[in-house]
Amino acid sequence: MNYVYPKLSERDLGFVRLGGAGLGNILFTYARALVYARDHHCRLIWPTWFSFKLGPILRREMDKRFYHDLFQNRCGAVGGLKKMWLLATKKKVPEEKKKMADRFDGRIIVFEGLEGCFEDVLYDSRYVRENLERNLKAKNRKALSFDFSDSIGVHIRLGDFARVSEAEVRQGRHDSALPVQWYADLICQIRELAGRTVKVWVFSDGTEEELRPVLDLPNTRRITFGTSIADIMGLSRVPLLIASGSSFSMWARYLGRMSCICYTNQIKEHILTEQDEGFEYETDGAIDEETGRKIREIYRK
Repeated sequence: MNYVYPKLSERDLGFVRLGGAGLGNILFTYARALVYARDHHCRLIWPTWFSFKLGPILRREMDKRFYHDLFQNRCGAVGGLKKMWLLATKKKVPEEKKKMADRFDGRIIVFEGLEGCFEDVLYDSRYVRENLERNLKAKNRKALSFDFSDSIGVHIRLGDFARVSEAEVRQGRHDSALPVQWYADLICQIRELAGRTVKVWVFSDGTEEELRPVLDLPNTRRITFGTSIADIMGLSRVPLLIASGSSFSMWARYLGRMSCICYTNQIKEHILTEQDEGFEYETDGAIDEETGRKIREIYRK
């Protein structure tokens, strides 16, 4: 039997990682490894979620992104001392040579990086979601039962995202903060199409002052379940998402398969398939007539 190991950052000591990407990005690595292990009858080695990084501390971010409190191994993956022994003694095969691993036994196939985002797991969202839900620590499970029906979900990523001009964002610069007023204007348009003040749930790492144009709108509430994975799980349950350009929003879209609206040139990857209902729409201004019709269908009384 071969093993599969999702190596979530370059400096992975087996019990802690030093630095590395954010949760949305490392989940790509985990999902690819998870699906490959299922399809090729390999044993998954539990990844090193815990990461120590100085950036969020120095920036005084609300989420320090240590990721030690997200998951608990409930899926039968190899962990503990056996994990450390395997990583220290077994020969390793990089992901790009995984086809060669079938010729051998007892190797560890190491998955790393983004590698096409959802390309290899696009049709496996249900399996990935069930695995993530099964492994959630108890404190993160509240999001699974929260009622997000008949609401609008909004993800506003600010934090360490660059503040650039609207023109740069419109031209497709990623990892940049979107104009908060854009979110507010979209909420107003959607409510006008729905014919009522639909409830809005705001997920964000921004300050109250930064979010003021949105939070000052009626029937709008900021919400968090305390950790990044719980917030992704919660956001994935909304019927319509106004998304940021971050991988956090991408994961909510992937797990929830809901309709979404993104800023112009900010959909990094189309996620809905021919098996899904709904739409993925980009705009930096007015919602077009066809999309408006679909929004009215979502919020029919």
